[in-house]
Amino acid sequence: MFYFSRLEWVVLAVLVALLLTGAAAFTYLRGVHVGRTGELAPAVLEEAPNSRRSQEVIVDVGGAVTRPGVYHLPPGSRVADALAQAGGPAPGADLSAMNQAGLLRDGDRVVVPRAGEASPKQAAAPTTSAGPISLNAATAAQLESLPGIGPVCARRIIEYREKLVKERGTGFRSVDELLNVPGIGPKRLAAVRDLVVP
Repeated sequence: MFYFSRLEWVVLAVLVALLLTGAAAFTYLRGVHVGRTGELAPAVLEEAPNSRRSQEVIVDVGGAVTRPGVYHLPPGSRVADALAQAGGPAPGADLSAMNQAGLLRDGDRVVVPRAGEASPKQAAAPTTSAGPISLNAATAAQLESLPGIGPVCARRIIEYREKLVKERGTGFRSVDELLNVPGIGPKRLAAVRDLVVP
């Protein structure tokens, strides 16, 4: 019969303990990795089919450019990027009236005026034939066509509209609610009151 000495028993016990600890650690780490993969996988799978489409900024470029048209640009693109996609300004274009560093949003329209023409902002001012702009449906470009409303203010109006929809299920109920948008005071509201509807 084979007997272990006391030292051999200690060494054997330590080896068994190390093996069990290693197996437990391996099982735990494998479970964490699988758990994390399982948590992330559905989000990746849901976004994959539309990831390119949802990240694109689609803009309409017109006016005094070489190739007017609709262009698909990466997120974070600027007005200058849209002009480059459209082949650059055409002869006689007046870029001084444009903010080429302006950040583009999906659905924006970029119009390059010719020298001597009214700027796109002035040309796009609402008239009685075009009708007022709906605060609940307007794009950033449409809001920027209003007097005294620039890109920052237009973005704030849209953000406030989205906040209203989340909180109460509907957007603007009256034009006076524009006073709740940071940067819009009584004077600016008076300038746009007759040009917009909820």
